[in-house]
Amino acid sequence: MGLTCLLSACVSSLADLRQDKADKVGDFPVNAVYLSSCVYQAMKGIVSPSDFRLKAHADNLGLYITVTRVAEVNTKRERAALDLRFLAHDQTTSVELRERGRDGWVRAGQAWPLIERCSQQLTARPAPPLPH
Repeated sequence: MGLTCLLSACVSSLADLRQDKADKVGDFPVNAVYLSSCVYQAMKGIVSPSDFRLKAHADNLGLYITVTRVAEVNTKRERAALDLRFLAHDQTTSVELRERGRDGWVRAGQAWPLIERCSQQLTARPAPPLPH
């Protein structure tokens, strides 16, 4: 398998996953930046063989957390198992969850409760000012 194949698999896998219909969608009454940051920090604390990445869309309206297997990251192939997209709407956030394969299903089962818990925590206390 050549380097070009590895690189094209890297790009198409995540792009293909993001083109799929969301497996789960929810709306939360909190800011997208705070919600995605809370979820990212919580996911980093989960002991798993995954590498977690937080990616911000260029216009800062779409924030992403992509879960990729460590074995795939080490070979420079990005095989996304789970992709979370946080869409900002004033002070509310829509979250889209997309999963792929067994790893994605397992990670989705871990991620959604974290999203709900972060939303509850952020709703219970006043939000700090947004970072500049």
